[in-house]
Order: sequence, then C-alpha cells, then structure tokens
Amino acid sequence: MADVQVAEKKVRFCAKEYDLDTGLVEFEFGNGKKLECDSNKIPEETRKQLMLHGVSQKVGDSFAGVKGNFIEGIGNAQATIDQLYAGIWLADREGDARPRLAELAEAIARIKQVPLEAATKAVEAGTDEQRKAWRGNAKVKAVIAQVRAEKAAKALEEAGEQTLDITV
Repeated sequence: MADVQVAEKKVRFCAKEYDLDTGLVEFEFGNGKKLECDSNKIPEETRKQLMLHGVSQKVGDSFAGVKGNFIEGIGNAQATIDQLYAGIWLADREGDARPRLAELAEAIARIKQVPLEAATKAVEAGTDEQRKAWRGNAKVKAVIAQVRAEKAAKALEEAGEQTLDITV
C-alpha cells in the first residue's frame, strides 16, 4: 500500500469583512486573533481622508494589471468611476493575472449569447466561489483570451506609426 500524503491547506493571513449597517470592520487573522474597527469612532476629517484613500485604491485596482496598456487602463479606470457614480460596488478586486469581472462578464455573454448587461448582473450576483469556477471553465478562459487579444489588436491599431526606441 502506497503512502498517502495530504496537502496542508494554506491558512489565509487575514480575512476582512465589513458591515454597512453598523460601520464595523472585522479582521480575523490566520492564527485566530480577531480585531475590530468601528468606523463610527473615527473623527469626521479622518473618515473623509479614509474615503478618498478608498476611492484612490478602488480606481487604482482597476488598472493594476494592465502592464502599461494605457487604453485598457484608462478604460478600466473610467468604468470603475462610472460604476461608483451609479452606486455600483463590485466584488473584491480580482488581482494579478485573473481576469477582471468585466472580462468574465463579457466572456459569459458571448458564450451564452445574452446581453452584456445580463451577464454582468449575473457575475456581480455570483459568489467568489462561483466566479472562481466560471473563470476555471475552459471555454471561459478561451473567450477571455480572445477578448484580450482583441483589445491588444485595437491598442496596436491606435498606436499607429509609434516608434520603438530600442537598440537590438
């Protein structure tokens, strides 16, 4: 009988949750320690700074992974600003190489042949686990790659005769 090894589950360093009704933010560290921040106890001027910092972070997160693509970065930033103006708060940032929610929604809309608005609502309503599963689907991955290729082709076209100053 072969030895069976069980992979140890990686412990999340810190889980964060907030409650809009109470204004409480809870931090639960991987070692079991819990901290709480009551935003109602923060002085008004500091709360304003905190809000502006949050806007800066939220919009900044939208273009963090575009790797120098100004067209995509500006588009992502404007879309995030427009969503905030419309009172829409999307799920946590996708981060790193994972497709953003807009890409996921566009891929699902194309695959299911539904309007982008309907797919966006479904993606926004989904849980993190559901979105992770959808992102892991081979068709979704392929369509997201296609969407990114289309964006890159558009950026190349818009770059026109831009020169590349490099000695090879």
